[in-house]
Amino acid sequence: MSDSKAKRQGQGTFAQLYDVQEELSQRHSKPLGRPPKKIQRKPTTIHLTQVEIRSLSQLHLLVNDHFSINRSELVGVAIDVLSHIMEHKGDKALAGAHIRDLDSFREFLTSFMDL
Repeated sequence: MSDSKAKRQGQGTFAQLYDVQEELSQRHSKPLGRPPKKIQRKPTTIHLTQVEIRSLSQLHLLVNDHFSINRSELVGVAIDVLSHIMEHKGDKALAGAHIRDLDSFREFLTSFMDL
């Protein structure tokens, strides 16, 4: 009698066996979807004009031909570059400039970075 009782305890119920099998199968499965980027980005809303959207799309196509990049990363690069320029050279140049609005700031930056 003790042998049959030991067998029943060692076998387990179907639900217990299913749970163990499910856990084992999930360990070896690959995650679905795109792998996460090395740098996590916080979602932020930006408001762009139609011209800015077209410019961003064109820039994305040009750069994406050479290496994989998404639009959020392009915006991040643009912010980094603009910040770097303003920290190192822009403060002195802005002191003498008469910038009153976004268009004059854009013209200032374009002439400042003219290649």
